Parts: sequence; C-alpha cells; structure tokens
Amino acid sequence: MRNMLAAVLAIVAGPVLADQASDLIAGTLTECRGCDLQGADFKRADLSGVDLTGADLTDATFHRASLRGAILEGVTARGANFNLAELTQAQMAEGDFSRAMFYGAQMSGADLSAANLTEARLQTARLTSATLAGAVLDRALLREAVANNADFSMASMLETNLNGTRLGRSQFQGATISFAGFVQAEAGRASFVDATVSYTDFYGANLRNAKVTGATLIGNRFTTAATREVDFDMADMTGNFMANGRVQQD
Repeated sequence: MRNMLAAVLAIVAGPVLADQASDLIAGTLTECRGCDLQGADFKRADLSGVDLTGADLTDATFHRASLRGAILEGVTARGANFNLAELTQAQMAEGDFSRAMFYGAQMSGADLSAANLTEARLQTARLTSATLAGAVLDRALLREAVANNADFSMASMLETNLNGTRLGRSQFQGATISFAGFVQAEAGRASFVDATVSYTDFYGANLRNAKVTGATLIGNRFTTAATREVDFDMADMTGNFMANGRVQQD
C-alpha cells in the first residue's frame, strides 16, 4: 500500500513540477516561493525579478538564463548550473549554492550575504560591488573573477582560489582566510582589517595601499608582491615570507 501511495504521489508531483517550470519560463508565474524545482531546465529563460524564495533548485540548470533582480533568498541550489547567467542585483542571501557553477556569470551588485558557496565554481564571474559578507567560500574557485569593491567581510575562505582575481578596494574585514590563493591577484586598496590570514599565497599580487590594521598574518607568502604603502607594523605577524624574499623574524 505504501509503495502504491508513493507511486501515485510521484505521478502527481511530476506534472506539477513541469507546470511550475513551464509557467515561470512563459512568464505567467512570477512567484514560486518554496517550490520544488529540482533538476528543472531554465536554460536561456528570462526569469528577471522572479521570486523563488526558499525554493529547491538542486541540480537545476540556469545556463545563460536572465535572473536580473531575482529573489533567491534561502534557496537550496546545490550543484545548480548558473554558468553565463545574468544575476545582476539578484538577492541570494542565505542560499545554499554549494558545488554550484557560476562560470562567467554576471553577478554585479548581487547579495550573497551568509550564502553557502562551498566548492562553488565562479571562474571569470563578475562580482563587482557584490555583497558576500559572512558567506562560506571554502574551496570555492574564483580564479580570474572580477570582484572589485566586493564585500567579503566575516567570510570563511578555506583553500579558496582567488588567483588572478581583481579585488581592488574589496573588503575582507574580519574574514578568516586560510591556505587560500591570491597569486597575482589585483587587490590594491583592499582592506584586511581585523582579518585572520594564514598560510595563504600572495605571490606576485598587487597589494598596494592595502590595509592590515589589526589583522593576524601567519605563515603567508608575499614573495614579489607589490606591498608599497602596506603598513605591516599594524598587524600581528608570525613567520611570513615577505616581498623581498626574506622570512619575517618573530
């Protein structure tokens, strides 16, 4: 009896999911809060401004879709495909985007506060002025992304790859950054005030005029980095490899 009931429910749920996805794509449905849209295909769809608060978007496809100004707060979007999607000013706070793909996505001004971006792929994504305060970016890949003026304050960045990323004037206040990569990153005037940064590679990075007041810097590599006007005396430092190739003495 239970198996029969489960089968009936599956049959009923299938058309509902398909209808909701179709209606969103057609524009006849603009709000689908808490909807189950697992695996739905929204490739190239125009979903600008739609409200998907709390929806389950696990493994859904938004490749080249337009989600400009969309509300994705609190969604579950594990493994979802947002490659080349338009997410400018999208509201994505507290969403679970672990292992999601955002390659080349346009995310300027997006709000990803407290979002889970563990192992997310954001290579070459544009995150200019995006808010990622309190976000979890552990093992995320942001290689060669553009994130000038972005807010990473209080974020968790364990083994995060920011190599070659543009981070001018970005904020990392109070962030926890460990075993991360900032190789040849452009981070002039970035703020690491009160951040804890350990065993992270800044080889060849541009850190001119970066602020490190109150930061804890342990075992990092700054070899060949541009550190003009960086006042390391304002930080608590232990065992770092400095720009001149010398190991800092405690």
